[in-house]
Amino acid sequence: MNPLGESAFRENEFRILVLAPYSNDSRLSAEFLRKAGLSALACRDCAEMCSLIATGCGGLLLAEEALGQGAAQQLTAVLQNQPSWSDMPMVVITGNGDAAVRDIILASLGTVGNVSLIERPFRPATLVTTFVAALASRRRQYQVRSLLAERENMVASLHEADHRKDEFLAMLAHELRNPLASIANATKLLKTASDIESHTWATSVIDRQVRQLAHLIDDLLDVSRITQGKIRLRMAVLDAATILDRACESVRPLIAKRHHRLTCDYSQGSLWLEADATRLEQIINNLLTNAAKYTPDGGHVILSAVLQGAEVVICVKDNGMGIPPQRLPEMFQLFTQGERSIARSEGGLGIGLTIVQKLTELHHGSIEAQSEGADLGSTFTIRLPAASTPPAREATAPVTPVAAPFVPRRILIVDDNVDSAHGLGRLLGRAGHHITLAHDGAEALAQMQTRSPESIILDIGLPGMDGYEVARRIRNDEQGHKVQLIALTGYGQEEDRQHALRAGFDHHLIKPVDVAELKKLLSLPHAQGRGKE
Repeated sequence: MNPLGESAFRENEFRILVLAPYSNDSRLSAEFLRKAGLSALACRDCAEMCSLIATGCGGLLLAEEALGQGAAQQLTAVLQNQPSWSDMPMVVITGNGDAAVRDIILASLGTVGNVSLIERPFRPATLVTTFVAALASRRRQYQVRSLLAERENMVASLHEADHRKDEFLAMLAHELRNPLASIANATKLLKTASDIESHTWATSVIDRQVRQLAHLIDDLLDVSRITQGKIRLRMAVLDAATILDRACESVRPLIAKRHHRLTCDYSQGSLWLEADATRLEQIINNLLTNAAKYTPDGGHVILSAVLQGAEVVICVKDNGMGIPPQRLPEMFQLFTQGERSIARSEGGLGIGLTIVQKLTELHHGSIEAQSEGADLGSTFTIRLPAASTPPAREATAPVTPVAAPFVPRRILIVDDNVDSAHGLGRLLGRAGHHITLAHDGAEALAQMQTRSPESIILDIGLPGMDGYEVARRIRNDEQGHKVQLIALTGYGQEEDRQHALRAGFDHHLIKPVDVAELKKLLSLPHAQGRGKE
């Protein structure tokens, strides 16, 4: 039985190298150790022992007489190069040599190794016991080596993550500054120009760039929600062709701007699957946008879909920049983009494909990227489970909604951002509503009593008393039960919406608000739509 009790020890790392003044002594000593259950190898001379140490060694058995004529210095030189975790166990058999020479040899070895002495005569069991203890110590050294290697690997993970974080922050700054620069220029033009054409152009730029900023924020929030497992899909059986049509319409302005040709190859009524319509459109729109952005002007983008067995297979193909083979495995990693020069930045934060992959997997599907190489185009293929049957048709006739007549309301807008509050107040005031402003919770509650608002648009992140507490206090007031409460906030995750509804809000909107949607909510009687987003 192995006295170490570890049959899984690797032979080289726990073998004992034996060196005696005569080769026959070395051989007999090694055989004795092997019979005792230890791994041992006889060495012809000190040079061979030194070379074998590098290939794995648990300990050294040395006769004092074998360390003369420079052998001790040769061994010392090798052991001085041990890694920091290593403290090589050495057992030296002493008793027959010159005491003065022995002291010099042991002093030399003691500076570089863990030396134990056994004096002749000795019991054989003593030698075995000594090496059992020495090899147990060696095993702990190997454990330290493993921990150090893990630490080094972790540090190299961390360094890579830090590098990618820096790259991401640089891209984020770039992507934020571009629309901000456009907005700043358009704002200056509005201040200095008086002609209608300049005003129309400037307002369209501001509107477009604000939507771009909102899109960037939504992408960042989606990554956060996905990585935390907080995305909730609203599944329904639908025709994928309808979603593909919508995605094509969304990307057509970019396709037209780049003078691309967009080919759609799929049929209606045959691509039934169970999916979240909004998220599926997001997936396809993201892939089409990437194809348009990374294809030189005048390129060709193809969107195709087909039913293959039990799967709906959707492909987005382009003849653009392509993907180098070494980059394909990392295309779906967070903050990864194709190579981009400063002079030819196509935009984006390197998170779009991560979102696409994760949303596809949430639909129990898969996505694959293919490319023959740089400038040879790329193909992204999505496979989603097909639905067994299409949804049943509803027999009821569609009801044409009737627009409600405009009724001006008394509206209280509560936001600590003065510019935001005044801007929204002016927009709703121009529409005919009666506007009151407040910039903190205490002022909002005071205005509630004096102005008797019918609707309150309330920010959540207020100083001191937050919007949740303000809403609860309004609902606890007798008059507050009749008020329409609308949360307008930068906090847009699902738990934020649920928190708002529990606090008493009727609706939860995210900044920057769609004013048309807000006006629609304000036109509803208070009893309608309670607890909707």
